[in-house]
Amino acid sequence: MNRIVLFGIALLLAGMAAQPVTAQQKIAYVDIAAIMKELPEAQEAQRQLDALVDQWQKQLQEMEDEWQELFNDYDKRKLILTEQGRAKAEKELQELDGRIMQFRDQKFGQEGELFNEEDRIMRPIQDLVFDQVKGLAMEEGFDYVFDKSGGVMIIYAKDEYDLTKQAIARIKSYLPARDAPGTGGTAGTGGGGTSTQPTTRQPTSTPPPPTTPAGDVRDSDRQPR
Repeated sequence: MNRIVLFGIALLLAGMAAQPVTAQQKIAYVDIAAIMKELPEAQEAQRQLDALVDQWQKQLQEMEDEWQELFNDYDKRKLILTEQGRAKAEKELQELDGRIMQFRDQKFGQEGELFNEEDRIMRPIQDLVFDQVKGLAMEEGFDYVFDKSGGVMIIYAKDEYDLTKQAIARIKSYLPARDAPGTGGTAGTGGGGTSTQPTTRQPTSTPPPPTTPAGDVRDSDRQPR
């Protein structure tokens, strides 16, 4: 847990401790990850993202296979190639390696297409979940609701303060009247207060490891992938 999160929790707990006994705070928690697993819309969105990742990884593998084939051919013939021929082969390998790294960054980088697609596809569902959890908390009179799957360590909590099942039932009852994921539907929003929205995303699937940076192609520089 990073220092910012710890500092924020410390401030929250300090504020709660400063409240008069007569103004006891009501606290509950949910498991957002468990909620998402129960929603068909979230599962379908995940399948769409996985399909994109599979497609891009296949394209990336084809490019790397092409590089490996060129390298193997160069490695076999380098002793009989002229200096001009070696320079040409090395340039081709370096250019292809650059395209491979560019493709990986465009698809799997921090601001790449996977990041943007995940935000586009998952954001409506995540907004709905947060809005409905917020509405449930307001109806039940809770002052704070933590997400135990979001990095907040809960050492112990009574089951009666777990709103996960209630939230799942509430969201599922709302979904039939909602647009399909990614079509621009707007989630219902409870009134008053503020809801916390996720500010960062991580790629759902792990991209392949990076290639060696392009450079002169020599025996000591590049090895078969």
